[in-house]
Amino acid sequence: MSDTCPGEKYKNGLTASSECETVKEEVIREKILQMLLREKGFKPDDLEVDIPYEFESGADRVQSRASIIIRLEGRRVVLIKCGAGSILARERPTLSLARLLDAVQIPLTVVTNSEDATLLNTLNGETLACGLGAIPTRTQALDRLRDLEFIPVPEKRREMEKRILSAFEALGLHGECH
Repeated sequence: MSDTCPGEKYKNGLTASSECETVKEEVIREKILQMLLREKGFKPDDLEVDIPYEFESGADRVQSRASIIIRLEGRRVVLIKCGAGSILARERPTLSLARLLDAVQIPLTVVTNSEDATLLNTLNGETLACGLGAIPTRTQALDRLRDLEFIPVPEKRREMEKRILSAFEALGLHGECH
């Protein structure tokens, strides 16, 4: 079996990340962490790394992870998902994760492959900015904090988001190897 195609894993009934996917995500996550600390002005205490999320969807137990979460003034403000390849393919499941991970939605979502990034409004899915410059600096995030909404996902919507995230995880579309 080839580790180069998520579809191949699905066809063979496997849903766990391959070693290649895990290594690539770790390398990308480390690059983004260094950018956040060195260029974007964040402090180590502002950052949570490799945050697991486990939930039930139907009869299945599903596991996902956020690569990085930026926490300011006691609130999770930005969820970042790192991975190789297309960031567009990760936008929808990452939005679901940002909507489900806490009691309230994490208001900003970033998807990045360390060469490009997209900043999304978690509440409505709107693209706010593109490129690595879209990842806010600490000052920008603090300035934006007062205008962000920290609201729960309605229960009916919560179940839909669980199904979406579960489907992407089951298909192995959370990561790629090239």
